[in-house]
Amino acid sequence: MRRPALLALPAAAVLALTACGGDTEEDPTPAVGTTFADEDEPDSAAPTETGRASGALISELEFEDQSGDGSSATVARVALTVDGFVAVFPDDADDDSAEGLLGSTAVEAGEATDVEVPLSPALTEDAELEAVLYGDTDEDGEFDPTIDQRIPDTDDPEDDVTEDASYTVQ
Repeated sequence: MRRPALLALPAAAVLALTACGGDTEEDPTPAVGTTFADEDEPDSAAPTETGRASGALISELEFEDQSGDGSSATVARVALTVDGFVAVFPDDADDDSAEGLLGSTAVEAGEATDVEVPLSPALTEDAELEAVLYGDTDEDGEFDPTIDQRIPDTDDPEDDVTEDASYTVQ
């Protein structure tokens, strides 16, 4: 008598679990900072030794020390999984504030090199700068640091994608 009761319990659990799934409609819009792999190309989504999918784009940037007339800063490389912005702040600016924003420029999803960010006001002395990636959260094409969200770092989601650089005014 115990054996049929033991078999009935797991069977009931399986039926209950399958009845619970798949009935909800999901939002097809990807979250900001989501990484994408092409579903039609299984090789591009194969795990690599680092644990990332080969060929899968992740959001990151390279911002190198530079010199110039202070009117713009150049971000060497930007990779974004969604349309967004590169914003430049003084490195000492409060991370939770738009205060001190020196400039921003729109960047389409994908990779871009030598992205120029106009600075206003222009730098008049040497400075430490921080470049920050934002997603175009409201999809209006206009940067608003109070609405558009910072892109989370793939390696540490508690951090944002940022990079510091020294700027020498010539």
